[in-house]
Amino acid sequence: MRATAFRYRPPVSPVAAATVEIGKVAISVRLSFDGDLYACRRQPGVVERMEAEALDLLSKGLFVSGIDTPVASVTAAAGHRFAQESAVFRPPGSWVYRGTCWVGAGRNGLTLTGLLGYCLEVRAKWAMRAGECGPPETATEWCELFGTQLASIGGVVLRRASVLSLGTPP
Repeated sequence: MRATAFRYRPPVSPVAAATVEIGKVAISVRLSFDGDLYACRRQPGVVERMEAEALDLLSKGLFVSGIDTPVASVTAAAGHRFAQESAVFRPPGSWVYRGTCWVGAGRNGLTLTGLLGYCLEVRAKWAMRAGECGPPETATEWCELFGTQLASIGGVVLRRASVLSLGTPP
């Protein structure tokens, strides 16, 4: 049986995202990947369709927790392994986590393998007027203003962003 294989590069824009509003805080979480994966399908197929299936597999069951801490945890139903390497506060309301993601997943005859870089961006802002509070200028102020609400979330399930590469059928 002939197989189709190709290098797959996830889109630069977010692969998965979520927004949550809790109390006075609106939170958006975006996850993007950088790098190449090796994709192989047992049944030959159109490469564009394989790209769409690869994006589905890469974004399946993504879950982020610990967004109120400097060490956010990312997991995936497909078994990707995430290792955070850095966390940087970007005033006034964002934490950006970067690391690597080992991918070794398969579904319906499609297999993805490789090592990707990932970027997880967590943004928090006031959903309503914050009274006399201004936007946070430091990581400490950010944690003081948003930490309690973020801790009460526990975790966020990310959904696949509606981004497909050019030429990919909907």
